[in-house]
Amino acid sequence: MPRCVENGDGQPVVYVYELDPATESYALTGIFHDRLKTTVPFPVDIDLGALIR
Repeated sequence: MPRCVENGDGQPVVYVYELDPATESYALTGIFHDRLKTTVPFPVDIDLGALIR
């Protein structure tokens, strides 16, 4: 699951991508601002706001 992290007005913004087996290309599956929470490929739950304190 590739991720891209950017600075959005001083706060982290995480873009999550997942490989689409039909097209063999990556598709955006979520954009997270305050909390990164996903279950694929394993459970992840990160308070993004805590990263900048």
